[in-house]
Amino acid sequence: MSVSIIKRIGHGRIAVLFLSMLCCFVTALPGQDSESFKNPFVLFLPIGYDYFKLENQTIHSPAAGIGFMYGEQDLPFNRIEQRILFMAMYLPSIFTDIPLLGIPKTYHEIGGIFDGRLGRHQILAIFQSNSDRPLSGLNTFQLGAGWGYEIVRQPNVSLILGVIMAIGDFSDMLPVEISTPVMPFPLIRFGIDTEWFASSMDFITGPNLEFTIAPKERLRFTGDMRIETYRSIADLNCEFILWYRLFNPDHRLGDFAGVGLGYKNELVGFYLSNNIQGDTFELQQSSIFAAIDLSILKIQAGWVISSNYLADGERNGSPGNGFTLSVQGMIPIINRQ
Repeated sequence: MSVSIIKRIGHGRIAVLFLSMLCCFVTALPGQDSESFKNPFVLFLPIGYDYFKLENQTIHSPAAGIGFMYGEQDLPFNRIEQRILFMAMYLPSIFTDIPLLGIPKTYHEIGGIFDGRLGRHQILAIFQSNSDRPLSGLNTFQLGAGWGYEIVRQPNVSLILGVIMAIGDFSDMLPVEISTPVMPFPLIRFGIDTEWFASSMDFITGPNLEFTIAPKERLRFTGDMRIETYRSIADLNCEFILWYRLFNPDHRLGDFAGVGLGYKNELVGFYLSNNIQGDTFELQQSSIFAAIDLSILKIQAGWVISSNYLADGERNGSPGNGFTLSVQGMIPIINRQ
């Protein structure tokens, strides 16, 4: 199973870092097949830590949260009748030095998601706040809830269409200068799962695409691409990894371990409460890395090859190149098959 979450209304690092890990955890349990754990209940604690040691900056980003999942996993699209996922997390970003004049050193990302499926009906609720002072104004958070209906329901293809009503400051997204706290967005979710290609795509305010080439082979290629607004190619959040899985999917231990080499471009943005340097502060960085995937534990270590500060969308200096480390873990509290 592959699930993507949308930026702007809930597509921050919280969803990106841990949702795919949860899917791997449930579908890669050793000694099980798809039918034997079609209705698991998993209560888990996602944890993580990102570290950047750059030439002119050091950044620490711990993460912690709670979540649960219930329902059918790893089944053909047309056999899924119920599936519920809930996750809430807190992820601070701590800069050891002031990035820019008037820019704070500490930021907070708070988020939650409820993703429910009942037959052909899809229910989605998302909350996200990225700011130096979360919930201090309409521009510092986004809240959305919506419904969709699966109009294409085949074993290997699924298409869900619907609508999401969102609350936030969306004035920068409108062609004219209109301030409105509530806006409707289309909900589009597309999935395909074949022997040699698997992919999922979500679209609300921008496309979010995940894909795997040769998903049932030990040597496979994965990609994850997300974008909210386009100013340059640096706005494309992407991660590409060439994996070597240690076991085949039908092995008695399951497809739970692998090593890989990858490339990542990430743009992390925060809304500012003081507006001294503008409305937003962003850090863009590109890196190459090696990865180890043990399903409930993922480690990436690599080198940042380029990085930039952006204030109100304009480039404003660079923290330089350097070392990066990312550790993502999941502690299962209850795991009932």
